Amino acid sequence: MIARARPEKSTARRWVYMPEFAQEQLPRYTSYPPANRFHGGIGPGAVAAALESLPADSKLSLYIHIPYCQKLCWYCGCHTSVPTQADPVDSYVDALEAEMSQVGALLPADARVSHLHFGGGSPDILRPAQIDRLFAALRRNFAFARYAEIATESDPRGLSSDVIGAFARNGLSRASLGVQVLDAGVQERINRIQPRESIEAAIAGLRRAGVESINVDMMYGLPGQTIDHVVETATFAAMQDVDRVAVFGYAHVPWMKKHQKGIDTNELPEGEARFRQAEAAARTLEQAGYLPIGFDHFAAPGDSMATAERRGALRRNFQGYTDDDAIALIGLGASSISSLPGMIYQNVADSGRYREALSERRSPVVRGVLLSDTDQRVARTIERLMCDFTVELPDEWPQALPLNLARVINAGLAELSGRTLNVTAQGRPYVRNIAACFDPDLAPQPGRHSLAI
Repeated sequence: MIARARPEKSTARRWVYMPEFAQEQLPRYTSYPPANRFHGGIGPGAVAAALESLPADSKLSLYIHIPYCQKLCWYCGCHTSVPTQADPVDSYVDALEAEMSQVGALLPADARVSHLHFGGGSPDILRPAQIDRLFAALRRNFAFARYAEIATESDPRGLSSDVIGAFARNGLSRASLGVQVLDAGVQERINRIQPRESIEAAIAGLRRAGVESINVDMMYGLPGQTIDHVVETATFAAMQDVDRVAVFGYAHVPWMKKHQKGIDTNELPEGEARFRQAEAAARTLEQAGYLPIGFDHFAAPGDSMATAERRGALRRNFQGYTDDDAIALIGLGASSISSLPGMIYQNVADSGRYREALSERRSPVVRGVLLSDTDQRVARTIERLMCDFTVELPDEWPQALPLNLARVINAGLAELSGRTLNVTAQGRPYVRNIAACFDPDLAPQPGRHSLAI
């Protein structure tokens, strides 16, 4: 069989700035339908039935949300807060244990967890004893595959040797560090003072503890940030020999995240200045030897995500791009989102209401969506397009679909040959714009989504 040529994936060439596309506000399509289309018609009963009906030998992925930070960064768009006496971490851990017991009792006995991911917030806010408690509860309620990947997001400033040791003795195999930006002036503008030395110390501490797989998150579009700042951060990540780098654009939504009002909007890079920062990050990382994965991730050639991309097995879920091939992603904790075959659902976002539900032995599920055949077809198409930059349009797509794509094809962002759509090299940064062409329910909603680039 002759292998079909794959579309050009390198972003090393100069990007073409198209403001009509770069400044569109679009979903990130970490799920389909996006979370803003979830509704209250999905309740605990439907979720319990869906969990019980998972195949007997299901491969599962778990996500644990820790919605607390030592200090709020003004750029943050996550569900998080600083713990108080009225909202303590210890009682939240109690609630997590209770939810684990609820969910674990519904799953097939021989289902196996292949991926476990702690996110936040900052999971490093947990004390070692709390980390041990959570892992004991996880292993009491779920069966783990022998070589399950165990990962956590972390603020380097909170990664003490005790916290690293607690995660490491419980099997931590991958750590993602929020670096964001190295420049001290930009750090001050976003309320995140983080000396380079603290990041280096965190990486060294993780590696001493046997955690060899290290990821770094960095950002562009921050107040006072320049191309030089972006290049500095990307170069630093490469020099630390990390395995993956995720590059995210700042989304300024102070009407949704009140703490973002601390950011001076007059200092935000806009238009082409912001676009060129994204380009500079990609160029710097590729020149350092990283492979572009999707539109915002970069991986070392030997990393498992790069392997999945080469095999056409790359996936996309609520954590972004992943090599996780589990049939179900189960979220635990306040605001966490779960994805099962035919269903997506979400827990209550408020940590107080979450603890209250579990203390009363109630499910914390509050909303979601059942996936119709059309939803599932759209979801598969968008995922493959965003992972592979090429997609074969199923026969059941309406004949009018090429008309929806005319705008991006005429702009040179994609090419349609028969029923095969290929993203061009020029179109790679704009893959979210192309994916949006397949979203039949997308309607302009200013302020609801982040900029495409």
